[in-house]
Amino acid sequence: MFEGTPRVNVFLVHCQCANCQRPSTKRVPVPRVDDAPATVDEFIEALEHSPVPFMCRHCESLIGELVGVTMEAGYAAA
Repeated sequence: MFEGTPRVNVFLVHCQCANCQRPSTKRVPVPRVDDAPATVDEFIEALEHSPVPFMCRHCESLIGELVGVTMEAGYAAA
């Protein structure tokens, strides 16, 4: 890899708390290794087998609804 090129893909998991209805975002870095998700679609499929824990920072509820997943700018797979 070129020097300065990130060795991780960073996904942003956008959720909404089921209790207080506030939105939240969690940054999830994923190393670029074989069989690791490299796209948003692959990351969403991986969530079925390895869920990302959720806890609302406002009300501490553990139940959240997945609203969407995006990839952080500058970390998109080449």
